[in-house]
Order: sequence, then C-alpha cells, then structure tokens
Amino acid sequence: MTPPLALKAKMKTLNGNWIQDVVEAPTFKKGAFTGKAKKAGHTTKEYMRMVLEDPQDFPSETVRQARFMKTLMGFNE
Repeated sequence: MTPPLALKAKMKTLNGNWIQDVVEAPTFKKGAFTGKAKKAGHTTKEYMRMVLEDPQDFPSETVRQARFMKTLMGFNE
C-alpha cells in the first residue's frame, strides 16, 4: 500500500507543480541546506555530494535536503 503522502506527491507530479508546493509548505526551511554547506566550508553542490556519498554520517533531515537539492540541480542540466 502506498503511503498517503507518497500518493499525494505522485499526484502533484502529474500536475507538474510539486516543487513549488514543497517550497511553499510551512515546514520547508528555505536556505537551511545552503547554510549547513557554508558552515562546513563547502559549496552547496560539494556538500550535497558529500552527504549523498556517505548518508549514514549525516542526520536524516540533511540527507533528505541533499536529495531534494540533487533533484533541483538536475533540472539545470
């Protein structure tokens, strides 16, 4: 059985505006991942790669943020 949140995300993907919905959500912490990267002395892209290479070394929230950043950066390629 598909969790309701995942099903909702799939439906929003069909509508094409799921990223905007995520960014506008009240729980979205805009700039948090970039802040973590700067604090660690890396660019956002470098930090994203570090987190995704060794996800067990980072909190789950940071791993989720890195995956989201990878998705966003994929649209620019």
